[in-house]
Formats: sequence, structure tokens, C-alpha cells
Amino acid sequence: MYEPVFRHLLFPAYESLVKRRGTRRYIAEYERGQWLDRDGLEALQLRKLNALLEHCWQHVPFLQSHWQAHGVKRGPLQQVADLASYPTLTKAQITTHYDDMIAAPWKGRTLTKTTGGSTGNPFRFEYTMDVYARRTAVMWRGYGWGGAGLGTRTAYLWGTGLRKGGWGGLKDRLYHGAFNRRFFDAFSLTESNIDQRIDEITAYRPHAAVGYVTPIALVARRMLQTGRTLKGLRGVLTGAEALYEHERRDIEQAFGCPVFNTYGSREVMLMASECERHNLHVNADHLVLETLDADGRPTRETSGEIAVTDLHNFGMPMVRYLNGDRATYAAAPCACGRGLPLLASVDGRVLDLIETPDGRHVPGEFCVYVMLDWPDVKQWQVVQTAPDCVQFRLVVAAPWTDAQRARLVSKFQSVAGAGMRVEVREVDAIPAGRSGKRRLTVSLANAAMAG
Repeated sequence: MYEPVFRHLLFPAYESLVKRRGTRRYIAEYERGQWLDRDGLEALQLRKLNALLEHCWQHVPFLQSHWQAHGVKRGPLQQVADLASYPTLTKAQITTHYDDMIAAPWKGRTLTKTTGGSTGNPFRFEYTMDVYARRTAVMWRGYGWGGAGLGTRTAYLWGTGLRKGGWGGLKDRLYHGAFNRRFFDAFSLTESNIDQRIDEITAYRPHAAVGYVTPIALVARRMLQTGRTLKGLRGVLTGAEALYEHERRDIEQAFGCPVFNTYGSREVMLMASECERHNLHVNADHLVLETLDADGRPTRETSGEIAVTDLHNFGMPMVRYLNGDRATYAAAPCACGRGLPLLASVDGRVLDLIETPDGRHVPGEFCVYVMLDWPDVKQWQVVQTAPDCVQFRLVVAAPWTDAQRARLVSKFQSVAGAGMRVEVREVDAIPAGRSGKRRLTVSLANAAMAG
């Protein structure tokens, strides 16, 4: 009963009357957009893309000079493929020219977010409240495909970020309670508390679950080992890391429902979601996702470097932004009937689980969370060099102080425990492994891969 009331009454009232955002309107827009055919999507993307590019030519100083330096002429594109005539944009360029990347009409009115860097490159950027509303809307569409739509009773195995007590803690509990969701800390799983965590999730009786791949898979394996399963779930949504088939099978068996993988990043939020046919659809009515070969040319035949253009962030437009990931497009359309294109795979994200001598399981995503505090770090990697020791390898602009090192050690040990030694080593570069992928967190079993 609560789910439809929240979806059709409480949430629209909150977004429209309290927050004064267009989320409800955007949800309806994206519900229609998923069924557009190829020509309809092309026309929609082209209209949005030309509006964004003209805005950039008028109001974003760095992009103007960047494009002119590459010989780009101002004017509307004739097809979305013509975007390939524009140069790509890197994190380093955005960081170096930060103020000139913010559109003049939006100066002082944007929101700021920092990413720990799922590819090992921390990053700060700006966005508008309107694009946040759109990203939220497209997220709920993808979550809905996996059974975790608005108002669904959902267990989140996530890095909570929730305030623990006081007025702030009460507000967090009320807010997430209204959304009918409960967070279970993915960063504090240990051999001694994993059974209790499973009991808590079971007692909550969720209708869906959302979580990082590694902790969800860890919980699933423990459930299977101890003969426990969950019942009544519509789906489990996974993200942040690569999902392997054996992990999908374990999760589906333990949770008693299908698994739906997602792909996203903090810079643009959800970029692709699995439908009921378990094909990964790109949100092409919201963004343009290109895959580029070694020469920087768009390719659909092989794995390529991702260049993403959020069609709605007019505060700090990121046009052909290289987010550091790689992906491979699928050739065939999906039998579900949606016109949104498919990714065959997302390549390049490798996050090992760090196991401590006292039985703690530290997901690689926690290291991404730790690095949120250090946007000045150019690249990073965490390597477990011994059962009781990890090494943070950092590429930094200036040598770190003792206070910075102590703060990093303290934050990591808050989850890994004081018995886990932390070494901070400054390096000139962090090379990719033999596969071409740079492993961000490397367990003791795989330490030889990191050198």
C-alpha cells in the first residue's frame, strides 16, 4: 500500500513543492524516451546536443578556446556522429581550467562534488540542481527495471555516509525511511559480524536489494554456506565494480531473485542499466556515450575508451569527457523492445577485496570512498603487501605532510582495524597491468600483478 502512495503522492509533492525540482516531469519524460526507436533517439540526442554545444560556445571560455585550437567551427551538427569532430576532454584539463569550465550564467549557483576516482584519478566537478533532478529521474527508471523502483522496500548494502546521532542522524533516518529503504554498512563486514548483518537484512524483509558487487557477493556466498536464502525479493541491483557470472549465480541463488547490473559514475550518475532481459541499456535519451579506439575514433566493434557527454549539465558542461573506463557496445538490439542501445561489457574497473588477519572484509570500493578526501592526488592504488599491511601508492603534486599521512592512515584503519598497517608511498606513476587495466585495489593474492 505504501509504495503507490509514495510514488504517486508523497514523492511528487516533496520534489515539486518542497524541493521545487522537475524530477516528476523528468521521470515521465524518460519513461517515454526508453521506447523511442533508433531514429527517434537520434533526433532527440541531436536536438539536445546542439542546444548544449551552442550554450558552451556562448558561455564556457575554456571549451571555446579548446575547440578553436582543434579547428572546430561553431554551428549545429547535422548528425550525432559529427560530435567526433570535437576534441575529447580530460580530468586534468578540467582541473587546470576549473573556473573557465563553469558556464558564466551559472557562476556561484552550481553544486560541487568530489569523486575518489573509480579509475584511480580523484576529481572535483560542478553540476546544477536541474541536472541532479534529471539524473535522479533516469536512476529511478533503471532501478525500476530491476524491481527497486520508487517506494519499494529496499535494503542497501552500501557505503552509508549516514550521520550517526543527533538531529542530523534523525533527519537521515526519517528521509530514508520515507523512501522505504534501509542502509546496511558495506564497509564494516567482518567474519564475526556477517551473520548478524544477514540476520538484520532478513528481518528487514526487503522487496529489493541494492549494493556494491563485492559485499553483495560476499553475503550471498555466506548465505549459501550456511543454508540461508531470502524470499520475496523482486531483484538485486549491483554496481560500482565488474560483475562476474559466478557472482551473479551466487547472488541469484541466495537472494532468490534475478540480478540486474548497472554502470555509472559520480560525474554523471547512472549511465546504463539492465532490463528484464539482462541486457545493459545505455541511457541514450539522457547522454551520449561513445567508445573510442586507440586513435580516438568512435568504434562499435571493439572495446574502446569511454567519452561521455551529459546532455543536461549546463553548469559545467563535459563534452566528450574521458572518464577513464572502457566499454564494448553490443551489435544486436534488445528483445525487450526498448530502443536504447546496449553495452556488451564495461571493461577496466578492477577492485579487489582486502582481507585482514582479524577476519574483516574491506571492499575495494571503500578505498575509493577514502580517497574522496584527497582530490589533489592525481592517481592512486592500494596494494596489500602482507596479510597485515597495505600500501597506498600516490601520485601527488607536492610531498605530503605527516599530518596528511596520519589522517589517511586513520581513515583506512577506521574500517580495516588498527592491526592493519598502512604505508603511504609517493610514486611518479602507476602503470597499468599486463591486461592494460590499472587495478585500484590489489589483494595479497594478486599483489604480483601490481609490481
